[in-house]
Amino acid sequence: MTEQRRLAAIVSADVAGYSRLMGRDESGTLAALKALRQEVVDPAIASHGGRIVKTTGDGLLLEFPSVVNAVRCAVEVQTAMAAKVADVPEDRRIAFRVGINIGDIIIDGDDIFGDGVNVAARLQEIAAPGGICISSRVYDDVRDRIGEAFSEGREQTLKNIARPLRVHDWQPADGKTPIVRPLVLAKRGSKPLLAALAVLLVLGAVGLWAASRLTVVDAPNAAFNPALSASTRTSIAVLPFVNQSGDAAQDYFGDGLTEDLIGALGRFPELAVVARNASFSYKGKTAGPADIGRELNVRYLVEGSVRHSASRVRVSAQLSDAATGKLLWSQQYDEEFRDLFSLQDSVTRQVAGTLAVNLVRIEQQRASTKPTGNLDAYDLVLRGREKFRLATRSGNRQARQLFEQAIQLDSRYPDAYAALGRAFAEMATVGWTEDIDETTDKAAEFAHKAVALEANNLDAISLLAWVHTVRGQYDLALADSDRALTINPSHADSMFERAAVLTWIGRIEDAVTALRFDPNPKPGQLFSIAMAYYEARRHAEAVQLLERNLQRYPTYSFSYAVLAASYGQMGRMPEAAQALAQLRRFNPFFAAAAAGTRFQNQEHRAYFIEGLRKAGLQ
Repeated sequence: MTEQRRLAAIVSADVAGYSRLMGRDESGTLAALKALRQEVVDPAIASHGGRIVKTTGDGLLLEFPSVVNAVRCAVEVQTAMAAKVADVPEDRRIAFRVGINIGDIIIDGDDIFGDGVNVAARLQEIAAPGGICISSRVYDDVRDRIGEAFSEGREQTLKNIARPLRVHDWQPADGKTPIVRPLVLAKRGSKPLLAALAVLLVLGAVGLWAASRLTVVDAPNAAFNPALSASTRTSIAVLPFVNQSGDAAQDYFGDGLTEDLIGALGRFPELAVVARNASFSYKGKTAGPADIGRELNVRYLVEGSVRHSASRVRVSAQLSDAATGKLLWSQQYDEEFRDLFSLQDSVTRQVAGTLAVNLVRIEQQRASTKPTGNLDAYDLVLRGREKFRLATRSGNRQARQLFEQAIQLDSRYPDAYAALGRAFAEMATVGWTEDIDETTDKAAEFAHKAVALEANNLDAISLLAWVHTVRGQYDLALADSDRALTINPSHADSMFERAAVLTWIGRIEDAVTALRFDPNPKPGQLFSIAMAYYEARRHAEAVQLLERNLQRYPTYSFSYAVLAASYGQMGRMPEAAQALAQLRRFNPFFAAAAAGTRFQNQEHRAYFIEGLRKAGLQ
């Protein structure tokens, strides 16, 4: 069959920050987007002779026979959208990013393919919210035919597009949405340019650090308040390093390296590092740096790749500005496998040093401490962490076996003891044990062993905070979590352990702030944060958090208790009944009268019991 082709103008559009908007208000976002489609977008497409090729939930792929009409349609839509959402708060505002290209396309039924489509999609990724980005070919065709001002052209390297392109930007006349102008990425081997970037970045980092030191926070325990992090410390996210080994079974190695780099960077007090779970939500997904930066609320992104063979490891890492996509630093490491830790030290020092140039040497040494001299034991811990993150009973069992094997190879490996203790803690939390007290004791035992080997082992200290919380020793739990956060202000587990204690002692609003660092909490953490939302009378947010995460942990009964109570307080009785059914399924002996015994404030406990009874639990 002869391949069908034609020349067409292709428009790619999507909603900027769609995941963030849905996370805040799923129903409201969908309703607002539907209304904008009906009132603005679809009529404009029809009037300009366009065709909707397909939709992707938050995005559209359009085809126009006329490039002039394609641009006019995009301008009309963006102008109307800007007017409609002008009075909407910025954090709830729906704004499209639009990319337009012209090229030869392949026809396959109602769908279209080809390089012209790919380029349009990449242009859309670098367009500003509310703006339009077009290729130079489109610009040449429309520059004298429409009365709209596009920016002067700039060279732009687009993801997965082999050649740099010249692109042009447009934004609404009121200028409320600034155009994001990514710069050309530095070519490998261009030493003078990299040197200049390094000098500029050092000066900028010093300025940012100095500015952060002038920030005065008049609040108790302000150092531990995540809501202040973006303004008081340099914020960064480490995205999952891509496995380029050609073997999916090697994913654990790149994941482990990413996780260790997150932990190492988090030891620097000047850096606010996004938690592992939040960063790993982008694994395998394609998203523009500006979107990731906005959704994670960070200024910088670290990305990389790992190629792991039997004898060698090649790691590529790069640091970029999230808002502009500008490459600030990149490096490739090619090491013998036996030199893995020197490689890890180098990555950590380079990235952290670029962002916080004035850190003292002792902090650099702390960030790159070798966890063990036995690479086989280290490999076993990485494999165990991968199994543990499955959050299943079998995964937990396999993880414990791997951690125990690591301890057999190196009996003085603190991370292995801490990881084994955390696995026992999960067993006690989820109920995968017949004796919860004995399992909790094992978690405490391994945490103490880890701390005895390494006094500042964060995972072990955070685990001890959990143990004390379970035992009702809130003063000890708070002391341990504060100690961990003094070592690493961005340690997500310690944030959650502290939040749990604050919930039970009645400091509800302080507890709620912990969610900022990690939107994908573990079962016990999810329960504590949801309970904090509930006690703060933020029932809809508790429901949203629980519904989003219960699919990951469907057997954790206590989450269903908070869900049922929340629905009960909201008067949504059918949903409350469904939550109660799940609660009875996984915890048939749960009774309202015995609920909330960890609360020190009896008014908080009474309010929880009230919600359960409104839901129908007697």
